[in-house]
Amino acid sequence: MLGVKGGEGVSLWIYEMKKMFFHQKGLLFIVLYFVLSIAAMILFDKPVNPDIERNRSPYSFYLDQVRGPYSETTERFLADEARKISEAKVALQKATDDYYDGNMEENEFLAVSGPLENILQNEKGFKLIYDQYTYIRENPGNRYFLYTNGWDGLLSHDKLDFLFLLLLLLLVAPVFGFEFDSKMDALLLTVKQGARRHAMCKIGLALLTVAVLCLSTAGLRYAFYQLKYGLGNGDYPLQSLSYFGTSAKSSTLFEAFLWITAGKLFGSLCFAMLILFASVCLKKYAITLFSCTAVILLPYYGLPLESSKYFLPGPLGFMVSTGFFRGNEYKRNPFKDQMDVVFREVSFTAWSIVFAVTLCLSVAMFIVILIRRTNEWNVGKRSYGRRGFRLMLVLGLAASGLSGCASPDTNGQRDVYNYSSRQSFENERYRFYTDDTDPENIRIMFEDKKTGEKGGLVRNPMTALTRVENAIYGNGTHVYYMKYDFDKPAFREVVDRFSVVEVDTATFQESMIFEKKLSTDRSTMPGLVKANDYDAGFYLTISSFFLDDRSLYFIGQDEIRRVNRLTGKMSVLIRCPVIKSVAFDGRYIYYVNEKSQVVKYDTRTDSETVVPDIVTDYFVLTDTELLFLNRKDRQKIYALHLGNAAIRKLTDKSVLTFHYDKPYIFYVNQSDLKNYRIDMDGRLVY
Repeated sequence: MLGVKGGEGVSLWIYEMKKMFFHQKGLLFIVLYFVLSIAAMILFDKPVNPDIERNRSPYSFYLDQVRGPYSETTERFLADEARKISEAKVALQKATDDYYDGNMEENEFLAVSGPLENILQNEKGFKLIYDQYTYIRENPGNRYFLYTNGWDGLLSHDKLDFLFLLLLLLLVAPVFGFEFDSKMDALLLTVKQGARRHAMCKIGLALLTVAVLCLSTAGLRYAFYQLKYGLGNGDYPLQSLSYFGTSAKSSTLFEAFLWITAGKLFGSLCFAMLILFASVCLKKYAITLFSCTAVILLPYYGLPLESSKYFLPGPLGFMVSTGFFRGNEYKRNPFKDQMDVVFREVSFTAWSIVFAVTLCLSVAMFIVILIRRTNEWNVGKRSYGRRGFRLMLVLGLAASGLSGCASPDTNGQRDVYNYSSRQSFENERYRFYTDDTDPENIRIMFEDKKTGEKGGLVRNPMTALTRVENAIYGNGTHVYYMKYDFDKPAFREVVDRFSVVEVDTATFQESMIFEKKLSTDRSTMPGLVKANDYDAGFYLTISSFFLDDRSLYFIGQDEIRRVNRLTGKMSVLIRCPVIKSVAFDGRYIYYVNEKSQVVKYDTRTDSETVVPDIVTDYFVLTDTELLFLNRKDRQKIYALHLGNAAIRKLTDKSVLTFHYDKPYIFYVNQSDLKNYRIDMDGRLVY
């Protein structure tokens, strides 16, 4: 008899497996999930700190010498290197200035600069290590030097895997929902001693499948980051990652990965039980999907504090789990001059309570399922839910953040942009300028050249929640400006959105051509979240911008980035320690590099060339010429013709600074500090 029952049990398992994986297309969904997950990680994964990958060789040079715990030897080594690099930079700059000013011969300059450049070749790597050092020395007891991109990619995020969530819904919802769709539920309940055993088999198969998938997903992610970045030093403290810097938990990196995986396993099993419970109680496939999705997504997106979801009983907190290892985190509120809590630590007591309540709820749901699937005539209302609802929801990969639609620009010729005149623009009818006399209320003004009428360009009824930046860009009849919108969740004010607005000066009609949400890092795509903090931080440092038909170009503190106007994809074009002068003619970006050379960057081919025979720290681009202060000739104004590359001198006097206001050049004489005006031939105009 036992053999017969055992054989019946095995047959029932095999039958249910065939039904789940083949008849209900579960195997297809599983294969599709892993294909999409792997493709998403390969295509969209970005390092948390891209600078480390860009400077991998110099970074590794220093990391190999300081890897491990903080020590006095490490501190002395970094202090010595900082001193050497600082002295080398000063000496190289002095040698360069002497050479350009004619106080040093070329052979002598090469002899002096060679050894100095060798010292500075690893400067970027040293800066990365020094940034890590400043973090570690705050609490050296549990923070070690290590390569962080691998572990950061694996652990340092607070996102929900939406593909896995969708997979669980598609796999588990039909387990009991299939019976109601096929009207077999009442018939199964008439089988002697069959319903409960059948229900146990279904539940066991669903939970076992979910467990295997959860562990396989964790293994896949671990293998991916191991192959792409490396996951060495897993025995280092978890606090070595800045994401967990304030954590009070005593754990190594690898132990944290195991605990987080265990938490996700528990959360996934609880979510599977919730789906089974909802399908048995609601008896409608579509309502089951909707209600279970709402239980997860409403608190995930709706709670004001990021840590709130970890204090709620239910599967959500455990399906993410990383928050259980984070500590209290604060962010300064510049408007109230105080520290606001942005994440509240989950204590062991709180975790235990949430775990116990969630477990009890899951057990209760399990009991209810067994009761409702025990022999009894339950032939009430039939479920007429349609199996055709099993569509793929939103597997169209949401690969970009919020980005506005690009408005067409039919003007083939573009007005020249200069960084030095980023606060003003003129077209045939109007003059636009920024009025920043009140830093708290920066205004962009316009003035009619004929009538002298003045007014505000920006039409903004929500001035209290919007900040307009003091940089504008103009082309023909269109003027563009930047603005930040603020939000006030939980009594704290944060930057919520960055926008670029286009104004048609013929009608003064505004249209938003680009928008980026900055206040959240939640994404529906694995791999897209990790770089958001890095990119969002850049948007807060933008000092100016310009654009063409396809892209926007933003100037930050030490780099110029390009953002596709349609997809929102961001890429770094130019890196420079100090942004001195930048110009754009519609195709080429001109800028001064760290060697005081003018570099011409082609935005179509992504190639750059150095403009020969020019050494300067400041220039202005016109339609036909490049005006610059010649360091080789004591800061006198020269002009380079863009067509034939001919260079001519415009002034015989050294100049402090100048600006171009067509058709004149206005400059400040270095000797008497007086203002002068000359035409494009260098003749004084009185």
